[in-house]
Amino acid sequence: MRKRSGGRRPGDASASQPNRGGNDVHPVAGTEPAADTSAPIEVPAEAGEERPAGDALQQNLLDRLLYKGVLPRYAFPTDVATFYVFDLGNTRGPMPAFRFTPSQGLAIALSQYAPGKEVWIANKRYTSGALYSPIKGERARAWQQRKFYYECSNCHYARTESLAEGHRGERLDCPACGARDAFGEARYWIRPPGFAHPVYVNEDTSPDDQPARSYATRAKLEAPAPPEGAAWIEVTPRVRRHYMRERLLVTNAGPLHDGYSYCTLCGRIEPSAVQSGQLSGPHRKPYPDERAPECPGARTTHGICLGMDFITDILLLSLRVEPPVRLAPGFLPTEVALRTVSEALARASCDVLELEPGEVQADFRAALTTEGQSGLEAEVYLYDTLPGGAGFARLAGERAGEVFNAALAALDGCDCDVSCYKCLRSFKNKFEHDRLDRHIGGDLLRYLIRGTRPVLARSRLDRARETLAEDLRRQGGGRLTVECDTSVDVPTIGRVVLPILVTNTNGQRRVVCITHPLTAATPSDEKLEALAEFTPFVLDPVHEFKVRRNLPRATRDVLAAFGPGA
Repeated sequence: MRKRSGGRRPGDASASQPNRGGNDVHPVAGTEPAADTSAPIEVPAEAGEERPAGDALQQNLLDRLLYKGVLPRYAFPTDVATFYVFDLGNTRGPMPAFRFTPSQGLAIALSQYAPGKEVWIANKRYTSGALYSPIKGERARAWQQRKFYYECSNCHYARTESLAEGHRGERLDCPACGARDAFGEARYWIRPPGFAHPVYVNEDTSPDDQPARSYATRAKLEAPAPPEGAAWIEVTPRVRRHYMRERLLVTNAGPLHDGYSYCTLCGRIEPSAVQSGQLSGPHRKPYPDERAPECPGARTTHGICLGMDFITDILLLSLRVEPPVRLAPGFLPTEVALRTVSEALARASCDVLELEPGEVQADFRAALTTEGQSGLEAEVYLYDTLPGGAGFARLAGERAGEVFNAALAALDGCDCDVSCYKCLRSFKNKFEHDRLDRHIGGDLLRYLIRGTRPVLARSRLDRARETLAEDLRRQGGGRLTVECDTSVDVPTIGRVVLPILVTNTNGQRRVVCITHPLTAATPSDEKLEALAEFTPFVLDPVHEFKVRRNLPRATRDVLAAFGPGA
C-alpha cells in the first residue's frame, strides 16, 4: 500500500459560489435561468482516474478575492446554499419555477439540507434528494472541482487533496496521531451548489418515516503549526499561542460515515447507508424536464462526501504536558478534556471580548509533531465564525491570560455534576454533551495555567472505588474476595492504604486503584506507586472515567488480569 508523508500542506481550492439571497423563506416566480441540464459528466473509472489540470486563469477573480478574504465576505455572502422546491404548475418549457427557495449558510446547510433530511416549509414536509443549481453548468463545475477527502478513524484529523495527489480508496498513516493506515479511505469530496426536493416525490410523507441522520463536522484545521522559534508566543510555561489566517474544512460524510450515492448526470443523491438502489439504473430526474424526464443512471458514484472550506482568523494554542499527564490521541478522556477546554475557551473569549455567543468557536486536534503522537502535546484553535474573519481570534490571543483564567473560573464556579447550559452546554454542541466534563476540563486548565497536577476530588474517588468494588464482588461469583481501604505495613515505605484488594481462591492478590483520567496509568498516591515498584503487590490502575462511563469493561479488565477461571 502506497505511503505518503502526512505533513504536506495542500493548496487552497477556489470557492466559486454565487450569492443566492438571504435566509428568508419566500415564494419565487418562474424567472430563474434554465435548470442545470448541462452535458453528462464522465466519471473516471476506479483504476485510472482523470487528473484535471488546475488553471488559475479559469477562476473567477471576484470569487478568488472573496475566498482569500481580500474583500469583506460579509458584504458578499458567497457561502450560501439554497433548498429548491419546484413549482410544476407555473413551469413553462425549460425555465423552472420554484414554490420556495429557503437559504442557509453552507456550513449549516450541510446538516439541515443534507441528502435524506426532511425540510419543513409552510407546514409541508419536503425531502432533500438532489444537488441542484438553476445556474447552467454550476453543478458540473462542482463535480469537476472535486477533491479527495481523508479523515483519521482514530483522532479524526482531516484534510483534502487534489485528484493529482491521491487516489480513491487510499489509506495513509495519520500525520497527527501516527496511527497506521488510519488516514482514509480517500473518497470524493465536493462542494454542493445547492439542494432540491425531487419534483416527483410527494411532499406529504408519512410521519412514521425516519429521515437519515447526518451532520457536518466541526471546522477542521488542516494546516500545520509553525515550526519552533519566534512564531510562537508564550502564554504560560505550558501554553503557547500563534495567530494565522488559514483554511478550515467542514464536511458531511453521511449517515454511519458511509457517504452519499450521487448520480452525476441528473444530480439525484441519497445516503449510501440507506440507498434505495434506484440510482444504479434508470430513474426519474429530480428537476422538471418534459422532453426527457428519465435519467439513464449510468454515471453513479458511491461514498462521496459533501463539504466546504473557508479562510478565517485563527488563534492556534499549543498545550504541552509532561508525564504522568498525557493527552493521548484517540483516548476518550483526552477527547473529553480537550472538547471541554475548547468550549470553555470559546465561551470565555466571547465574554472577555464582549461578543455575542458563537462569534468565536473552537476545536482541537493532536499536534502534528512527535510529541503530539506520544500524547505530550495537543492543539486547540479558536476561530472567527464571521465569513473572512473579523480579528476576534487575534484579540483573544492578545488577552489569552484573561481568557484562560475566565474559562477556569466558569468551570469551577458552576455547581452542576458534569456540565449544564450555564457552564458549557449550548444548542450548537448538543450532539457532544456527553463529551463535556467541567471537572476534567478544569483540572487540565489548572495544570496548564498553574502547573497543578490533576487530582480527583475525594467524592468522585470514593464513589468510583465503591462502585467498582461492588461490581467486582457481584461478577466474581464467590471466587474473589474484595476488600476496600485495607492497610498494610511495607518496609521502607511505611503504612499503605490499598484502595481495593482483590484475592482469588488461589491466593493471588492484585491491588486496584482509581486514577485520574489524565494520569490514567499513574496513581496519585506516591506510596501506591512505590508499592508497585518495590513489593510483590501487583497494581492495576483504573481511571475514574472508565468506571463512570463503562463499568462492565472496567470490571472485565480487572477479572481478565487474574487469568482464566478468575
